[in-house]
Amino acid sequence: MPITPTYPGVYIEEDASPSLSVRSGATAVPVFAVANNNSLISSKPYIRVSSWLEYLTLKGGQFNPSDKLDIALRAYFINGGGYGYLVKTQDLEKQVPVLDDVTLLVAAGEEITTAVGTLCQLGKGLFAIFDGPKDQITSDKKPDDVLKPYSATQYGAVYYPWLTAAWGENKASIDIPPSAVMAGIYASVDNSRGVWQAPANVPVQGGLQPKYPMTDDLQGKYNQGKALNMIRTFPRIGTLVWGARTLEDSDNWRYIPVRRLFNSAERDIKNAMSFAVFEPNSQPTWEAVRRAIDNYLHSLWQQGGLMGDKAEQAYFVQIGKGVTMTDDDIKQGKMIVKIGMAAVRPAEFIILQFTQNIAQ
Repeated sequence: MPITPTYPGVYIEEDASPSLSVRSGATAVPVFAVANNNSLISSKPYIRVSSWLEYLTLKGGQFNPSDKLDIALRAYFINGGGYGYLVKTQDLEKQVPVLDDVTLLVAAGEEITTAVGTLCQLGKGLFAIFDGPKDQITSDKKPDDVLKPYSATQYGAVYYPWLTAAWGENKASIDIPPSAVMAGIYASVDNSRGVWQAPANVPVQGGLQPKYPMTDDLQGKYNQGKALNMIRTFPRIGTLVWGARTLEDSDNWRYIPVRRLFNSAERDIKNAMSFAVFEPNSQPTWEAVRRAIDNYLHSLWQQGGLMGDKAEQAYFVQIGKGVTMTDDDIKQGKMIVKIGMAAVRPAEFIILQFTQNIAQ
């Protein structure tokens, strides 16, 4: 209730309602899988690296065209990558959960299928970038056979073909894993246009070229079901990323930017809701949570991340007794929020539900 001053002086009015905001976190922080025998990381659980120059300083040497990690990181930073982490392939399942800001798992020439199956799950906020086959895919090969090594998942995408660059001795051509290039492009697109924009129709930097030529017919065979995203060279245009599909062919999760947008929103909202652990499970807390999430989603919609001419076509937030919670939920200290986001078409909501346990 406002104070009505009756004489000059300084008045202090305390607002007892909880304060909350949902902050947007980093969306493209990769972990690169590193060969288990790599000497740089032999005695460390992980290494954080922010630039190509920092990496060369850490290793104490120049670029080695026979070092798989050197090749991957050079391609990553050339294509717009920011800071990330290096973890041995055998330690991914143990170390990635410790790194709270990681959002991408990058194969970088390593086999990460088992780790991805464990780590990239509902609510974890992780997305995997796989390397496609290193050999050429010919028209006589069946897509099911080619993609058999990759599990159908909405939390991952695979890119083909490998790329090449004249980075070897005497400018010899060397092979570059496409996952490392794409990790840099994800970061670049996120920073310049937003995580909801497809990392496709984007030029590949650094003079990198696809190892094998692609055709429209071949791409058409791999652009459905478990999709294979192609990197192609076009006359007078150059080399472009030509595809943005996950490894799951479902209406909601077919497209990479939709899955990654929801990963980002889930993580941001979950982090913000943790403030309520020591708040009463009551109307003032619910209203603070509703208002904060509404502001976050409204900003996302204004930036173009959600579909719809009106806010109510783009998202909704629900919380309250008889709406998302029963009396039993409240007594058990469960604060439940339901949100809907229209990321593909207006008013076609994908529903998320968050449950925060409140200290009793």
